[in-house]
Formats: sequence, C-alpha cells, structure tokens
Amino acid sequence: MEESISIEEAKPTVTKRNNICSWLQRIVNIDDVPNQIHYYAGFIIGTSALQIFIHLLTYINIFWNGRPFRFTLSYLFIFFVPCMRPTSDVSCGSLIRNTTCDYDDRLKHICFSFIYPHQLWRFFSGALFHMVWYHLLTNITKQLLYGILLERKYGSVCVAILYWLSNISASLSFMLKNGNRAGMGASGSIYGLMIFFVMDRLVALQEKTERRLFILLQIFFLVILPNAPTMIIISILKFPVGHSAHFGGGLVGFLLGVGKTVKSTKNKNYHGLLLY
Repeated sequence: MEESISIEEAKPTVTKRNNICSWLQRIVNIDDVPNQIHYYAGFIIGTSALQIFIHLLTYINIFWNGRPFRFTLSYLFIFFVPCMRPTSDVSCGSLIRNTTCDYDDRLKHICFSFIYPHQLWRFFSGALFHMVWYHLLTNITKQLLYGILLERKYGSVCVAILYWLSNISASLSFMLKNGNRAGMGASGSIYGLMIFFVMDRLVALQEKTERRLFILLQIFFLVILPNAPTMIIISILKFPVGHSAHFGGGLVGFLLGVGKTVKSTKNKNYHGLLLY
C-alpha cells in the first residue's frame, strides 16, 4: 500500500523581531523626501568621544599643582565667570585666622594664571567636561540621539553651528543668573539640539498631513519619553541643575527652528506660484 506524500510550500513569515526593527527604523527616520541624501555624523560622534576621553582623565590618580588631577581638570575646563573678566581690587578672608589674602591672587590659584582674567575658552570647554559619570551618561545618550538624526539630515556644519551657538547662549544665560557659580556639562547644547529637533518635526507635522499621527509618535518616543525619567529623578534627588543654561540653549534651537519654518513656508509658496 502506497502512502501519499503531500508537500506544502512554506509561507513566508515575518518575525516579531523584524517588525520591531522595522518600526524602530521608521521612528528614527526624519527624512522629508524619499531617498533623501544622508550625511556622516562625524561632528557629534567626535564631540561625544572627546567628552568621554576627558572624563576618563578624571580617574587618573595623581596630584597636579598640589591637588588631585580631577580637580585640576575641572578648574581648567569649567565655565566660571570670575576667570574670564577683571575683578575689583578687594581683600578676602583666608582660612588662616588673622590673615588676609588678595582676591586676585586667590582666583589665579583657582583659574590658573594663563591668560587670566581673559580665559574665554571657558565658553566652549565647559561643554566638554563632566565631573561624574551619570551626568556624562545622561548627556551623551541624548546628544547622540538628537545629534546623529539632525547631522545625517542637515550635515556637520549646520549641526556644529547649532551646537556651539546653543552652548554660548546657555553660558550667557547661566552667567546672568549665576554670575559667581561654576558650571559644566553639555546640557545647554543638547537642549538646543532637542528643541530644533522638535521644530523640525512640527514643520513636518504641518506639511505631511497624512503622517501626523506618526510624527506625534516620534515626538513622544524621541523627546518626551527619554527626558521624563531624567526630570523625575532630578526633582526627587534635588540635583543642582542650571535651568537658566537649558533655557539659553533651547532658545537658540527654537529661533533657528523658526527660521527653518519660515524658509520652508517661503519655498512652499514659491513652488505654488510656479505651479499656478
């Protein structure tokens, strides 16, 4: 007795993993047109690598200029206004009783005498230095998230200008609010990147009406969701945060984003006239 053998063709199946990967690729896709040209994210990756390298230097266990090397690095990199402008000729109390010290000499010890008191590099170096690892980790992840997406779309030059203008604006805002306090970290630049990213998505929301729901999902998953845990932890643990610097950096991102919106609207109207 012969047995009948039936062969069924295997139907292609889409695995759950492939679905997730495809969905994630769509979430991080901010292209305005199909087959848009992408640039290499060299600036943001290089800046992040430099920040990590500088932070690793803080773990060198040596003394430099009479203090641990990590403090020497912090005094060299931090944004500190008294190191950047002349001070009045006043005296200050010393730790030793019945003696006085010159305020200018004390600042030279903190700021280093090199180009003192015109150390304008601190407008830029403060963004490269993070004293503790969780501050670095929080900033680097968001910096890479927004920086890579924007740099692939707009190029290194545009993102570098946005990054450093946001940093300078953040430093100036911090200086107005906290003139005698030191600041460090790239949060101001990151807020500039983040707000510009939001403005980019709002422009897309206006132009691509058929994708509005998906663009809103992008804003939720790429902006609200990554930042909510950080804000909750900061509010609970009462970490010192320079909100004025965040405002200054975000302001630049907003203004440049508005400029992009105006330019996009003008181009759209111009093409409409040509078609008419």
